[in-house]
This record gives sequence, C-alpha cells and structure tokens, in this order.
Amino acid sequence: MSDFVDHYMDPTEVTARFTGLATEFPKLTELIDLPYKTNGYRRNAQAQFGTAASTVYVTSTAYGSEGGNDITMSLLSPGTANAPLMVSVAGKAVTVSLATNGSGAITSTAAQVAAAVNANADAAKLLTASTYRGNTGTGVVAAVPVTGLTDNLKAPASVSREPFQMKVLRIGKHRDGSKVGVFLYCQEHAREWVTPLVCVESAERLLRNYAKDPDTRKIVDDLDIFILPVVNPDGAHYSMYDFNMQRRNMTNYCPASNADPGRSNAWGVDINRNFSVGSVFDGYIGASATSCTSDTFAGPSELSEPEARNEVWLVDTFPNIKLSMNTHSYGGYFMWPPGAYKADGREVLPRVDQGTEAYFWTSSDYILSRVQEYGGTAIWPGRTGPVTDVLYSAAGNSADEHWYNRGIIGWDFEVGADIYNPATGRFTAVGFQPPFAEGHEEAMEFANGNIAILEVARAYATDKIQPKTSLKVVKQEAGATAFTFSTSEPANVYYTLDGSRPTYGSSKLALAGMREGVQNITVNSDITVNWFSIDIAGNVESNYKPDGQGSNYNKQRVAVQ
Repeated sequence: MSDFVDHYMDPTEVTARFTGLATEFPKLTELIDLPYKTNGYRRNAQAQFGTAASTVYVTSTAYGSEGGNDITMSLLSPGTANAPLMVSVAGKAVTVSLATNGSGAITSTAAQVAAAVNANADAAKLLTASTYRGNTGTGVVAAVPVTGLTDNLKAPASVSREPFQMKVLRIGKHRDGSKVGVFLYCQEHAREWVTPLVCVESAERLLRNYAKDPDTRKIVDDLDIFILPVVNPDGAHYSMYDFNMQRRNMTNYCPASNADPGRSNAWGVDINRNFSVGSVFDGYIGASATSCTSDTFAGPSELSEPEARNEVWLVDTFPNIKLSMNTHSYGGYFMWPPGAYKADGREVLPRVDQGTEAYFWTSSDYILSRVQEYGGTAIWPGRTGPVTDVLYSAAGNSADEHWYNRGIIGWDFEVGADIYNPATGRFTAVGFQPPFAEGHEEAMEFANGNIAILEVARAYATDKIQPKTSLKVVKQEAGATAFTFSTSEPANVYYTLDGSRPTYGSSKLALAGMREGVQNITVNSDITVNWFSIDIAGNVESNYKPDGQGSNYNKQRVAVQ
C-alpha cells in the first residue's frame, strides 16, 4: 500500500501524525523526544513610527505571545509651547509626550525619543526603542495615536508559540542497537513543503505494509530506522502561515540596527549551514557568518541552533546509525559528500575513498531506478554525484557533519525535477511549493527512493559475501607498466609494492579524478604486488586478517619490458 498523504501538512500536524503512528504500532515503534527544544514559533512584538531619519521603532522585551502583543505606544503632541519630552507608563501603555518649541511645533527627533524611552525604567521593562537601521535619527518625529505592538504571526491558535518538541519516530522490530541504523530526515529548509511528506509517506508504508508485505517485513525486522520528518519546525510554520519563502529558522541574531519590522522576513539561521564540518567558520564558502539577514546565515557559531544539535545528539546517541538520507527540494538532484570547498584554489573537503565512491554510484543506480518506477522521473547524470561536483559549496551542511565525524554514509535528495513541456520543448521548474497535485507526485517518487535506501541498507546489514579482486595490466611500454585493480563489488584495495604484507596502513587504491574511475599505478621495474580488498560492510577478501600474521593475501608479479 502507498499514497498516505493528501495535503501539505505543517509541523504540528506532521508531529501529531507520527505520535499517532507510535500509538497505533507500539510493537514496531517508539517515539524519541529530542533533547533540545527549538526557540519556538514566536517573535517579539514591534511597532514602527515614522519613516527614514524620523523613524522610531520599538520591540517588546517579552515575546508577543507572552504579553508583548498587549503593549501599546503613542507619540502625542502636548498642544502647548515649550513642552519638554516626557515618557509615562500606565500598565502596558507607553505614552511619549513630545517636546515643542515656542510656537508649539514638535521638536523631538527620532534619536531623542528612542533615548527617552530607553531611559524610562518602567518603559524599559516593556520594550526597547531604536532608530531606523542605524540612522542617526536627526529627523523630527510626528505625533502618532495609540498603536499596538504585534508579533505579526498569523498561524492559527492550534500552532503553539512555545518552544517546539522535535520528535523522531524509531521503527524496527529490534530497537536495541543490534541492527544497522538508518537516519531519514526532512525539511531542514522551511520553504520545502514537499519534503516532510516524503518522510511521512515512508513511515506510513513501513508500518502499514509490515503485516502483509514480506519485503517490508524484512526491512523492518533487519534495520533500526530513525525518521525525523521536520528538522526546522519553527521556520516551517512561518513559511506556511506568514512568509512562504522562509528558508531558515526563526531565531533572530540581528542587532537593533538590522531588526526593524521591515526585516522580519529576513531573520533566522540556515540549519543546513550550522554544522561543524567544512563550515564558513573554517573558511569554506556557501554560507554567511556576518550577514544575519542572508538566506545562508550560518548563525553565530557552529552548532549554535538546537535543531542542528538535535541531529548530532541522535547520531551520537545511536552509533548503530550507518546510513542516512537528507531530503530537500527542489531540482531533481541525488548527491553525497563532499559538500563544501574553500574559495582559494577551490580546496574541497577530502573526497570519499574510491570504495565508498563506488558504493555511492552503485547504490544510486538502484535507488534512482526506484524513484523512476513511480512516474518515470529520471534524475539527470549531471545532477548525480558529490555536492561540490553537481551543485555548489554548502559550508557546514549536515551530510558532511555525519560523514566526516562519524563515517555515516549519507545521501541528499533534491526532490522536484524539472518537468518537460512537449508543447514548448522546454523544461519548467516546479518550485518549492508546487500545487499539491505535483507535490503529491514528488512525495510518492521519493518515498520510493527512501524505501530503496532502506533496501540498500538491509543489503549492507546482511552482507556476508567477501569481495574478490584481480590485477589488470592496462598499459605496457618500454621501461614502464601501468596496472590497476578490478573488484567484484564496491571495495577498497590495499596494496604494497615492496614485498611486504599489506595492512590497513598500506597504500590504498585511489580515484583517478572526479568521475574518472580508479587510478592506474605505474612501475618501472619488475615487482610483486601484494594486496587485499575490503567491502563497505567490512568483509575482507579471503578472510584475510590485515592486522594478524596470515599470508592469504593476493600476490601477482608485474613485469616491465
């Protein structure tokens, strides 16, 4: 069975859906509360008075939902000559009586009003005042009647304004850490509405098909599956109810000079730039460490955000997690590490070894064929491969975090491939929030992909077959012979050229270059090559013990003319 989603869902509904699944299938699931609550779908309340150099804006000290929305402020003309600038507070009503000159005209500047409000102890308990975007505020303000502060949040009351409790649905017959773990996670970027549907559809298929479908049963019995449907719940709520193009979370790190109400759609941290490997703080590009209004703002420091720390906590707490999938949109990409490089010389994070790269490519063929089964959508070869090869540098992304720090083999989906229009002969981009009919198709396609990843993970978990290798001479000329190795499956090859036993410390067969296959090794005199291979699941060829004393490694003489 499939097709378990019929509309776009906000994080509150998605989390309720997962809670319901955990209740319905207690023998196959458990719900994990992640330790770090988000900042919440909430903002401080604000109001703005005037324009440009005559502008004062105020921000409540409390969140709008915690009393900030109840505050009012007015700028009043006293109607008399030579009046002083005065601030008074009655309850949550702040009244500014503006100064006048001898003819009764208002003389208070924006800077003076802001200073007076901030200097009043009672007013300062309720709000702070600022001039506009660092303006000196020399313009004279105008009288403004009573104005209520507001956080401008439009989600219904069913969406809590409190810090959000992120939850992971753990699925598996044996959830004791004895099985290989797989981490599926969605919606790091708020505006990508299709992605949580992929995670929901994947969970529903696993649980509702378990009883009747033997292939599903094998997956659930043999794996430990962790599904986090919404990494960025605060930003996702904001995207769905306030500003659809919101990418980041809602935590505002901007100083007062950059935090007026007109910038309210430009605050937040890009969760997929907040991790600790290849980050902007380490000199990699594709994120901003200085602009708090950038769509790729990395935050004040690595792992500053609870959403990112929750991911790290999960993979550290459950070290049996060996594979992962991070679902994004849009564009129709299928990618893996490395995901970041430095601008100077385009210095890329270390490429994965050739065995892992081969595993990525081999697995991708199968996974993408399963995506294509649903509606015929194919991911172009040019959009498949390492992130830095096919897309761009994404400093501080989560896939790099999990691979380089923990060895987790991780992929990135970008759902939503361009659609070909035969009438125009052109491809059309689907966007982050396509009509639900298209969003539904994308969810079905890439839920197929998630199930395929789990099948790949199960094959990894149950793989007991040792790889086999052979040495192949590829070129001979006077004084030099070039050779390489071929393997029966994705595997790393360790070799020596000096007659010694090969170990894990020996030379390792490398990649010739990006998308160029394995290297050729050139020798200039007759030698004996000793080698062994080990596949991604840890099976060693011929059961050789590289750290032991055995001699059952491969040996072959290579002659030079």
